[in-house]
This record gives sequence, structure tokens and C-alpha cells, in this order.
Amino acid sequence: MLAGCLDSARDVADEIVLVDTGSQDRTMEVARRYGARVYERPWDDDFAAPRNEALAHARGDYILQLDADERLARGARHGLRRALRGDGLHLGLLRLHNASRADAPHNRVVSGELRLGNVLWVPRLARRTPELRYEGVIHEGVDECLLRKGVHPRAVEVDIVHLGSAPDLRERRQKLCRNLALLEKRCQLEPRSITPFGFLAMELFEAGRLSEAQRVADQGWSLLGEQPAYRSALLVANVRAVMALRQGDADRALETAQRFREREGVRADLEHHRGMALLLLALRSPPGDPARAARLEQAIEAFREAMAPRPGEQNSAIAGVGSWATTTRLGDTLLAAGRFREADSAFATALAASPAFAEARLGLAEVQLEAGDAAGCLATVEPLLGPAPDGWLLAAAAAHALGADDDARLLFTRAWERFREGGYRAPHRRERHNALAAALAAPPHLPSVARIA
Repeated sequence: MLAGCLDSARDVADEIVLVDTGSQDRTMEVARRYGARVYERPWDDDFAAPRNEALAHARGDYILQLDADERLARGARHGLRRALRGDGLHLGLLRLHNASRADAPHNRVVSGELRLGNVLWVPRLARRTPELRYEGVIHEGVDECLLRKGVHPRAVEVDIVHLGSAPDLRERRQKLCRNLALLEKRCQLEPRSITPFGFLAMELFEAGRLSEAQRVADQGWSLLGEQPAYRSALLVANVRAVMALRQGDADRALETAQRFREREGVRADLEHHRGMALLLLALRSPPGDPARAARLEQAIEAFREAMAPRPGEQNSAIAGVGSWATTTRLGDTLLAAGRFREADSAFATALAASPAFAEARLGLAEVQLEAGDAAGCLATVEPLLGPAPDGWLLAAAAAHALGADDDARLLFTRAWERFREGGYRAPHRRERHNALAAALAAPPHLPSVARIA
């Protein structure tokens, strides 16, 4: 993959420095063909070491870091030249786009069409100084070295396309096993730093090893009080809050989000989780309770904070946070607050950003139902009658609104069967479930209203 990387940097870099850690192919030959100065260093399970070796041989005023499976997108030269005018830049954050497949056209990855997860702002451009160093045996970077000295990172409008996160390629390279082993090593080497625990917790979470992810996140969170101000707790807080929400522990999720906000300010991820926690707490209060209305308004505020543009903000790879996922949860909250027109607009915005996102389409169906268009609701929700209970529940409510109670009971039974397997994706739909159960006079083998509540 190296030739594609160097092709993309051909008109950008004044020099190319490559450190080879034991390749058995034509890597060094390809690099030299592009005019690179090539050095060799044995691989010893430490990604920072060869990067520091490259730093030792670099002569330019600025360092731009690229891996072989990365490419600079169109417009990089112009964006970099503009960023480097003057002497103010010491650390630049570039936009990283993870491609959904290794052969994805770069423009379709940058547009979001073939991108995995969110755009990530990563520290890849730095002024070369004698003290510049990469730190960390994996997920290495120069950012902590510079932040420790009071350097403030700056957003640079340049895009990098990363092909190596494509699921098939990642699996072939067995990246998960390698990453977990090195992250455990880094936690042992840096036992008082929250950073490696955050990386390890996120890797475990994305691999579906949830109990381990929670254990590591809690271990990292216990170190929060002794972390310097420049070191972020974002990844640990993310995993801790998400796990709390998955377990229905809204208080724990809210405490995590609020403590993070007090320490590091507003970040999209934690504002999203704060909104979810407030929504759950609101729905545990009965309709008409002032506390319910207040929490719904606080949740709406949190979701809107999460969607506010903040260029250069370092966020996690949780897909849709700050975009379509947050907009959908905003729509759910507006629905629960009875603000149907605003909810309709939120769901439409989410679908425009992610047309395949089923939960936003479910939200639109629910707005149709509230507006009295039960037939339209049925048409919208029909393609979504699958493993989740939400679509079945809305179909049952629409059938009931149309007077077809026998069909409604059958659809409601399907919703209940699926609810027992996994619960509702949008928590406010439990209230619709309770109301529909009462309206249909559901027999005893169907859900108890008190039990659902």
C-alpha cells in the first residue's frame, strides 16, 4: 500500500523519511523509488521507537506523519501551505476518515458515503524541535509531549483517508490481537496514566468484550483525580458512560458526563451521553411531573450542545455522535416533550445525514402517528418490522388507531416477544407500550404495565 501513500504526498513533502522494521517485501525499494531516505530498525513491539528514529533523521521545519495505509486527500497541499504561513503553528490536528473498504474512492470516504464512524481530528503535523518525541508503545503520538509544554493544538483543514480500518483488512492483519497485547503492555508501563486505559477500554468495547471494557474503564476512571490538566479522560469517560447507559444506570452515566464536563469542558461525546441519561431520568417521572419536564429540557440542551460544530475537537469513534445519532435522540426527546413539529425536523435531518438509519425512520413514523396519519405510519414502518420491537409497537398503535384491534393485538404480541429479547431502542416508547397494553386490554401473558414501567 506504500506507493499510494507516497503518491498522495508527492507534491506536499520536501523530504520523505522511512524507517523499516523488518519488512520482507519490496517496501524499501518502493520507498527509494519515491526519493525517500530509508533507515532500518528491528521491531520490538514499540511503535514510538521507529517514529523517533525517523525524527532523528528528519531535516524539515515541520513533520507530517503518514502510515502506508493512509493517503492525503485532494487539496492537502493548499491546506498545509495555508496552515504553515507564519510561525504560530506548533501542533496541527488533521481530519482522519476511516474507509469502510480498502478499495474505496477517496472522495466517497471524505464525503461520508464510505466512511466508518465519525471524522477524527488527529495530531499529525508538528513543528520539528529537538525535544519533539513520540510517546506510547501503541497509539503513539507527539501530542502529550507538546501539551505538557503548554502548546495548544490547532485544526488544519486537511483530510487523511485511512484504509487500514476496513473490516476485512483489519481481520486479515489480526490487528485486534496485536492491539490488545500492546495496550495491556502500555497499561503496565504507564500504570498512573489514564490514557492507555482509555485506548484499551475502547478497543475492548468495539470488540464486544463489554465486561472487560467496563472493568478497564473503571480502573482508568479511578486515576482521574491525579491526572494533569493537559491529559484527557475522554475515552475512559466515553466507555464508562456508554456502559452505564446500556445497564440503565442513568445516574452513573450522568455523574460521569458532568464530572468530565467540569474537568475538560463541553465535548460532543459526553454531551450526547448526558442527554441520554437525562432522557432516561425524565421518563422515570410520571407525565405532568415538573421534574420530568425540566429534565427533558436539559436533555434537549445537551443534545444540541453535542451537535454544535467545534473544529479540531478530539472525539471518539462512536458512530453518529454529534451527527445523525444525536439528532435522532434529540427527536426522541422532543417527541417525549410533545414538540412534534420540532421532532419531525430532527428526524428528517438525521435521515438526510444517514438514510439507512432505521431509528430515525421509526421516529418519523411516530410523528406521523401523533399527527393522525396512522396509514402513513404503517407504510413508513412496514420495512422496519424486524428483530427490534419498536417497529412492531408503532404498527400495533397505528392498527389500533385505524380500528383494526385484532391486527393490533397480533402486532403487539410480536412487539412484546422482541421486547423480551432486547428492549426498546428509544426509551420513550415504553410509555406508548403501556398505553397500548391498557387500550387493547392485553391478556395476562402479555406485559404488565407496572413491570414495564
